[in-house]
Amino acid sequence: MTTADLDRIEAALDLKLPAFYRECMLNYPRWLTEKQPAWSDVTYWDFADDPDRVIHFNRYVRGFELGEFFDDKPWPPHYFVIGSEEEQNWYFLDLASGSEVVYLYHHDLGEIRQVAPSLREFPNALVDWWREVESMQ
Repeated sequence: MTTADLDRIEAALDLKLPAFYRECMLNYPRWLTEKQPAWSDVTYWDFADDPDRVIHFNRYVRGFELGEFFDDKPWPPHYFVIGSEEEQNWYFLDLASGSEVVYLYHHDLGEIRQVAPSLREFPNALVDWWREVESMQ
């Protein structure tokens, strides 16, 4: 992404992106595409590298009725979606916390778990997850 792309995300979603996210996206880990399995499209889904996808993801989760994700509550506006597992599970940052932790909201389980202690470590967490899935096939 470019600085203009990141500015467009901020304007479209009316939020301020953290500096660590901006830096990461300006220097996107291109090596991820070489590590992804044939069934994955990391730049489109898991760790979106397209401002339109990021905007879409965030508008999509915010468009659901109360209770879809959290009991009688909408998707929190400070949960910034950075990727998805085909619009079922959502990778996100908690902008209100100031933390760089990457979380996953698992739709079927209705729970949130940490997947990486920082955005910088998120690509390696994806590679580990892909290996785990492939080992079960």
